Amino acid sequence: MTHSIAVINTLLVDIKTVNHALLLRLKQIGFNTTQRLGEEDEYSVKSLINCSDNLAIQFLTITASRNQFIQRTSFSERKEIISYLQGLFSCMKQTRNTLELFNLNKYKIIHDKTLCYTNETGEEELLPLVRALDYIDLLKPYSRMLELVTAQERIHALSAVLETLLNKDVSAGLVHQQQDHELTDEQTNALELSHYLVKQAL
Repeated sequence: MTHSIAVINTLLVDIKTVNHALLLRLKQIGFNTTQRLGEEDEYSVKSLINCSDNLAIQFLTITASRNQFIQRTSFSERKEIISYLQGLFSCMKQTRNTLELFNLNKYKIIHDKTLCYTNETGEEELLPLVRALDYIDLLKPYSRMLELVTAQERIHALSAVLETLLNKDVSAGLVHQQQDHELTDEQTNALELSHYLVKQAL
């Protein structure tokens, strides 16, 4: 189990590393990073790269709570996450390698097709980055599920703290001394804090 988290974290760091300067390199070569990708054009080239980077950050944050991550996922789910991350990393790495060797004297960018170019034999090819969106879509449900669990745990912990604060005066017998039964400043501040933290958790 520990091994699976180590593999996941290594892949997440690798993805962030290979993503570095990828967008800049695409622009330098001449690819249009505003062109759309996906079944419903839900991504641009730029947002696809940013999304993969954000997913890596989200998973790194989630896996930082190792015990919770282990408890909330099965071994088969962790294996699936590893498989999808490996696929995403492969697409990113192959794209970076292709761009490093991209020769504008031999290759010609096809500007009306997203991430498409002709190679030295005149055949059309797509940058491997195009396939990354499939792995991102496969990873998103896991990210949302784990983030929801984390948010729920924060809310439960917050509720326990608030209950203690709101009952503090009751246990001390001070509520009866308040003629209008208004909240104390401490209780009011606690409620305001709770509203803010619940929004942050969600």
